[in-house]
Amino acid sequence: MFLNENARSPRRPNPTARTNRWWATWRTVRGLDRRQWLYLPRLFNREERLRIFIAGGIAVVAIAVLTARIFTRITVEGPAVGGTFREGTLTEPRFLNPLYASTDTDRDLVNLVFSKLIRYDHEGKTAMDLAEGVEVSDDGKAYTVRLRSGVRWHNGADVSADDVVFTIKTIQDPEYQSPLRPNWQGVAVEKLNDLTVRFTLRQPYAPFIENLALGIIPEHLWRKIPREAAVLSDLNLKPVGTGPYRFRKLTRQEDGTITAVVLERNRSYHLRTPYIEELRFTFYPDETRLVAAYRRNDIDGFLLFSALELPAVQSLDVEIHELNLPKLFAVFLNPGAQPALGRPAVRRALALAIDRRAIIGDTVAGGGVEVNTPLPPGTFGHDSEIAGIPYDPDAARALLAKDGWDDADGDGVLERSEGSGRKKTTQKLEVRLVTSDAAELARAEERIAEMWRAIGVKVEAQTLAVGDLEATMIRPRAYEALLFGEVLGHDPDPFAFWHTSQLKDPGLNIALYSNATVDRLLEEARRTADPAERAKRYRQFQQLVAEEIGAIFLYSPTHFYVVRRNVRGVVLGSLALPDERFNGVNQWYIDTRRVFRSP
Repeated sequence: MFLNENARSPRRPNPTARTNRWWATWRTVRGLDRRQWLYLPRLFNREERLRIFIAGGIAVVAIAVLTARIFTRITVEGPAVGGTFREGTLTEPRFLNPLYASTDTDRDLVNLVFSKLIRYDHEGKTAMDLAEGVEVSDDGKAYTVRLRSGVRWHNGADVSADDVVFTIKTIQDPEYQSPLRPNWQGVAVEKLNDLTVRFTLRQPYAPFIENLALGIIPEHLWRKIPREAAVLSDLNLKPVGTGPYRFRKLTRQEDGTITAVVLERNRSYHLRTPYIEELRFTFYPDETRLVAAYRRNDIDGFLLFSALELPAVQSLDVEIHELNLPKLFAVFLNPGAQPALGRPAVRRALALAIDRRAIIGDTVAGGGVEVNTPLPPGTFGHDSEIAGIPYDPDAARALLAKDGWDDADGDGVLERSEGSGRKKTTQKLEVRLVTSDAAELARAEERIAEMWRAIGVKVEAQTLAVGDLEATMIRPRAYEALLFGEVLGHDPDPFAFWHTSQLKDPGLNIALYSNATVDRLLEEARRTADPAERAKRYRQFQQLVAEEIGAIFLYSPTHFYVVRRNVRGVVLGSLALPDERFNGVNQWYIDTRRVFRSP
C-alpha cells in the first residue's frame, strides 16, 4: 500500500496550547461572582454532580489522612497543663508544717507545699532545690549553702537566708517542741549574705547532707507568732511555702474533722512548673475504703501500706509501684519497767517464740521481708550474713526452763523464784505489749501475743492512738514491750536509735540499749567520710546488737503506690519516706498535646 505524499499526517497535541486553555479556564472561574458560582452546578446533570461530589469527598479525606500521617510522624504526644489529680489517704492532716509534720499525710502535703534546701531524685541521688549549690569544707565541719535568687513565697515575698536561719533556730529552740530538734543539736547556723548560709558542726558528720532535705518556713510570717502559740497557729493548716503546689482550701465537717485539702499549681515555681492544675486530697478510715473510692472513680491514686488489699486492685486500670523503704518493725523491750526482760534467756526465748513468716503473711499478706539487724535489707551498710533467730517454740520453752522458769501452780503462766524462806521471791513471766492502733500493727500484736502465750508468758495486749502512744508510753519510756517502727534515711545513720546519749526523750533509743563499743562505732561512723570504712563499722554495730538481742527484729514492710493509668510521668525509685513519691510531681501530667519531635 502506498501513501500519497500529499495526505495529512496525524495532529500532535500542543502543550503550549493546552496550558493556555487551562489558564483561560482558571481566569474565567476566578472571575465568577457569587451568583455565577451558585448557578455553576446547573451546568452539570445529576450524574455528573454526583461524580464531582464523590471525587471531591475522596480528595478531602485523602488530604486529611495524609496530613494526619505527616503530623503524627513529625510530632509526639507530650504533657499539657491541666487536669485534677485526686489522692486518697488514711489520716486527716494535723500539721502542714515541716517543723511539726509527724504523720504520712502531714509529710505528703508538706512535701508539696514547701521546698527544701536539697531533695532526692528517683535514683536516691541528691539534687538542688532552694539551694543552688552546697560546698563542704576540707575538714567536713562547715557546709556553705548558696540559695537561688528570685525564689518567692506563695504570697509573693522573696526567699532569703533569713528564712533558712529562722527555720533552723526555731527547730533548735526547745519551746517550739519540734521533733526535729535532735537532728540539729550542736549545729551553728549563720547568714553570710542575703543568699548564703553556713552551717558549722562541732565535729565532722558524714550524713549531714541529708539534714538539708528540710522544708523551709517563712520568717516574715512565723516571727509574729509567740513560741507558746506556735502549735495552735492557723499557718499549721493554711501554710505558705515555695513548693510546686500552693494551699488553696480545706473542707471540714461540723465536728471539725478535715475531709479534704485542695492544692493548686504554683505558676511561679522556681524549678519546672507542674503540669497538673490541681491536687485534691481526701481522707478515708481504712485501706478497704480507699479501694472502694477508687472503684467509684472518686480518687486517682493512693498508698497501700501492706499487700492485703493488693488483689482487689491488680485487675483495675492502675499502675502499681512497689516501694521498698529503709523501714523496719521490731519489739523493743524495757527491763526498767519489767525486770524479767533484762534476762538474756528471756529475751532470746521471746525471740524464738515469734514466727516472723507467719507475721508477714498474716499482717501484711506477704508484703515484706524478714529483718535480723537494726539496718533493713537494701540499706547502706546492711550485713546480710547475720543469721536471724529461727522460729522454735520448743527451744524457747527449754531455754526458759534452764533459766529457772516453770509453772509450779499450774495456771499456765511461767514463774521464777529466788531465795528461800522469808527472802524467797516469786516473779510471774508477765508482759504488757503495746502498739499503735494502725490495723497492720494491731494484727501483728495479736499474733505475737498468741505466740508468747504458747510458751507460758502472760501477755496483756494494748493498742493506742499514735499521739497517745507517743505521749503516754514512748516519751516517758513507760512501756514494757513496744511493737513499733523505725524509719532511717537515704544515709541510714542509726545513731539516734542506738546510742546511749539517746536513751531519754527526745532521743529515739526506744530499745533502751546501751553498749560502750556500739557507742564508739556509731561515733566513728559519723565522722568517717570513706563509705567503705563507715560500712565496716555499721557491720560491727549490727553484729553486737544482734548477739545481745537489743530488740526483737521482725520485718521491713513493702508499700505499694497505686495510680490510675491516665496519670503519666510517675517515676518512683529509691525512696526513704512515702512522701518522696511526690518529689517528681512537677513532671506528672494528665492532659496531653502534640509537640514536634526533637531534631
